[in-house]
Amino acid sequence: MQHGRITTRFLAFVLASAMLVVAGCGSKQAAPVGGNSNEAAGGGQPKKGGTITVGRPTDAISLDPQLATTAPEVWVYNNIFEPLVNLDEKMQVQPGLAEKWEWVGDTTLRFHLKTGVKFQDGTPFNAEAVKFTIERVINPKKPARGRSWLGPVTGAKVIDENTVDIITATPFAPLLNNLTMVFVAGIVSPTAVQKYGDDFGRNPVGTGPFKFQEWKTNDSITLARNDDYWGSKPNLDKVIFKVIPEEGARMIAFDRGDIDFLLQPAPSEMNRLKSDKQTNVVSTPGLRILYIGLNMQQAPTNDKLVRQALSHAIDMKAINEFVVEGQMLPAKGIVAPAIFGYKDVGLEAKYNFDVSKAAELLKQAGYTKGSDGIWQKGGKPLELSFWFSQGRDLKDKEIAEAVQDQLTKLGIKVKPYFREWAAHLTALAKEDPTFNLYTMGWVTMTGDSDFGIYSQFHSANAPPAGTQYNRYKNAEVDRLLDEARTSLDQAKRKAAYETAQELIVDDVVWLPVYQTQEIAVLKNYVKGYVGHPAEYYVRFNGVWLNK
Repeated sequence: MQHGRITTRFLAFVLASAMLVVAGCGSKQAAPVGGNSNEAAGGGQPKKGGTITVGRPTDAISLDPQLATTAPEVWVYNNIFEPLVNLDEKMQVQPGLAEKWEWVGDTTLRFHLKTGVKFQDGTPFNAEAVKFTIERVINPKKPARGRSWLGPVTGAKVIDENTVDIITATPFAPLLNNLTMVFVAGIVSPTAVQKYGDDFGRNPVGTGPFKFQEWKTNDSITLARNDDYWGSKPNLDKVIFKVIPEEGARMIAFDRGDIDFLLQPAPSEMNRLKSDKQTNVVSTPGLRILYIGLNMQQAPTNDKLVRQALSHAIDMKAINEFVVEGQMLPAKGIVAPAIFGYKDVGLEAKYNFDVSKAAELLKQAGYTKGSDGIWQKGGKPLELSFWFSQGRDLKDKEIAEAVQDQLTKLGIKVKPYFREWAAHLTALAKEDPTFNLYTMGWVTMTGDSDFGIYSQFHSANAPPAGTQYNRYKNAEVDRLLDEARTSLDQAKRKAAYETAQELIVDDVVWLPVYQTQEIAVLKNYVKGYVGHPAEYYVRFNGVWLNK
């Protein structure tokens, strides 16, 4: 952990931002980068063999879906484990390990499983394995990190070897979509879990097209082709996920051919990469929102007037223009427009950059400017504790630095704390943390607002139960989100989500920065890769090398 005043390395950004404000102009709407490259997806008859090396910014914490649910892990184990159902590139539910399914009443979802499937350790996949996985996730003594995303699921019942019911205590409308998430319900080998115990995350076994081979901490994870895979056999022999934290170093590694497939490329390099004939850029409008979160239980951000002031004190347009360099889409809300239940609540107008308005709101909150230019109340300066990490989301650390600089110029003291990604998550999950602001991104993987809004704003999901790090409590929002997840009427669900978004934005719980573009940069000999709106879906079972 590091803390202290951030350096002035963003002077160029600050000067540019100031010029932008003086000139009275805003940033341009970010345009999509590249497109789904037909050349990357096609390219002729697939060839067998070869190793692909993937450059990514951070290492995994664990390869056990019960313990680790963020992209650095899921990018890897999405190729090891499989769920009962999948979400395709058009956000439609498709068969996975289940061939078909149906509701048996309002609280039972029945799945008919594929036959002849085996885990990578040679043991059979069947209804008992599904039951084992579900009960492992919801185990009250040791619940999975994604337990809350299964809502009122109470267990699973084996009907026969290839038929299993997943049972809920109350109707749970988003259940099918939630089961598409491999990091919630990726089916694990019961034999391997029992064999390895707490070390399963270092010895993962699923049914997927690739199997785990080796993990060198903070260096690389290697997967090998599963020759016994039940579906179309992978073309590649191996996939190596290489950790390269600095984006400049990732770019150098890609340019000299040390890696074939680049995640989170440097924005400043995108124009060059798109024009390079040896490179393909695969880009898809994403579902992830990067945001600055506010702790609703910690003074002074427990004061709505202070939160409102902050919403006008940060120039998101300048940050997207000069820090993110126009490579992402300015956020329009707390979920992306493609998500079921999204509503355009006029976020840009409500949280517009206006330092005069911010100052007036601070005055209303009882603050006055001291002789040193710092806002204060009762003789104490207005100081915010700001927690952030580096490398998990595009420009996350740089955005935090820019936010600190802007708030400092307004007369707010900011005490920054930088942690590595795993430590950042651990700190946020403490039951009584002392931060005011934090950086985080959230991707609504299921395409349904329940995952994006219930999980992040319902009071029941505050730590240690879930990932609602804001510690937000609003009884009406809770009621609306409960209604939306228990009703099987899609029109009622949509209306409830729309009203909830209005209330959440009014309460200033998040300060959304950008919506992702899901970008992968490939050498032109990498074929068969198809981008997905949900960032975790980096899969290699259809990829091959034309060299």
